[in-house]
Amino acid sequence: MSDDPEIQRAVRRTVGIAALRRIRRIVDADNALENSKQTWARRLTIFLGLAAILVIGWMLIR
Repeated sequence: MSDDPEIQRAVRRTVGIAALRRIRRIVDADNALENSKQTWARRLTIFLGLAAILVIGWMLIR
């Protein structure tokens, strides 16, 4: 590698930008996973709520 400070500064900047982009992709993937989990939790809650209402309704009718 060259001992020129300008080249070293440019290399550090390029490496830093690449690292930040990689971190951004990781954070975006984690956020997408959390959103997916939240969506499934909401669906499961609605399903279990409807199932409980149906069971209670069935018990009252019977």
